[in-house]
Amino acid sequence: MPDPNPQGPTTTEGPPTLQEGLTQFLEAKAKGDDSGNYRRNVKRVITRWIDWLAQRDIESFAQLDGTVLAHYAEHLRRRIAANEADTTNGGIARSIAWTYYNTISAFLGWASKWGYIQENYARAGLAQESMPDRSTTQQTEQQFWTPDQQEQILTYVNTRAHDAIDEKGLDAKIEARDRAFVAVLAFTGVRGSEIFRSEHDNRTGRQGLRWHDVDLDEQTISVLGKNQQRQSAWLLEQAIPAVERYRTISDPPSDDWPVFPTRHAPSLYQCARSHLREVEGEDKESIEAILEEGSIDEILREYQITPPAITTTGARSVMKRLCEAAEIDVCTPPEGPGYLQLHGARRGIGDTFYRMDRGTAQDLLRHQSLETTKDHYSHIDATEGAKRASEMLNQSNDHSN
Repeated sequence: MPDPNPQGPTTTEGPPTLQEGLTQFLEAKAKGDDSGNYRRNVKRVITRWIDWLAQRDIESFAQLDGTVLAHYAEHLRRRIAANEADTTNGGIARSIAWTYYNTISAFLGWASKWGYIQENYARAGLAQESMPDRSTTQQTEQQFWTPDQQEQILTYVNTRAHDAIDEKGLDAKIEARDRAFVAVLAFTGVRGSEIFRSEHDNRTGRQGLRWHDVDLDEQTISVLGKNQQRQSAWLLEQAIPAVERYRTISDPPSDDWPVFPTRHAPSLYQCARSHLREVEGEDKESIEAILEEGSIDEILREYQITPPAITTTGARSVMKRLCEAAEIDVCTPPEGPGYLQLHGARRGIGDTFYRMDRGTAQDLLRHQSLETTKDHYSHIDATEGAKRASEMLNQSNDHSN
């Protein structure tokens, strides 16, 4: 593992403690363009978080997981509730809570990069679902796929898939997968956590979309919604040809097969070894002999071993790769994520439908009330209201003259 702080002394042979990690993180920031004021704010927020963890006997990166971050998100939620109730001290505004959470996420993203943790747990579905909605101001600043960006990424994956299928036929699995992958995001309004796997959330419905969840005839996919209930998300007809063709090419051996299996070889081999040992009763030598007989995909199918689905982290990597290949103009860090985010697809299609029909947007996004939808797209109401008021004032002035 490379040393994330090669200029400074190392304090541990293995992964550092959280406090040591914070020191390295701040030193890394000091070498960049981040201001001293930024680093002071980061230190203050993360130090308070580390103190909060210490009260729960958590002092190392190894003790962190998605559940710990979900509990922290619930802690922030309670502080927001206290602030909005205005009956107790210690409350904070939604914007401040999200600033805290995003600061922690930046720290964990750095820790994940250097291998101290497996992934950024603040981005795991369970933790993000535990956070309350952002303030209206923050919502308008969040990324969403614009119509031009959506058209550009869809054109790229469509052309790439068509060319690959013409050349390779049923061997064009990756290209067909990527086209279906983007189509599902663009034309369903689903959350990433509803169709991709979380490594630290083992609930049914958080382990990736399965083919038995997809009904092409009814144009729906069954997902575990944010309200923890099974819901039927819309699968618009614009996505169906890509999904249908992908299913033919991928030829899933069972309906329990993930729609988007991981292509991470170590995960696939680990899954195969576990099955061969625990279900088939094979010893270590026999297992290795079996794995040498063919490709991992052939072994999984022969022994009816269902592979894990791609994780949300893996899905983000796919989008980063596709956006770079398609040369899509997306703001790069620190101004933006540098790629089309998974949730940006949901915001984008919600924006499109909200401008056409509020009720349809609510149904598509599966919001329990229209007020929730309006809260997310209040900037559209404000813009349209200002235009109507301007027209009314112009008409009034015309009549006066």
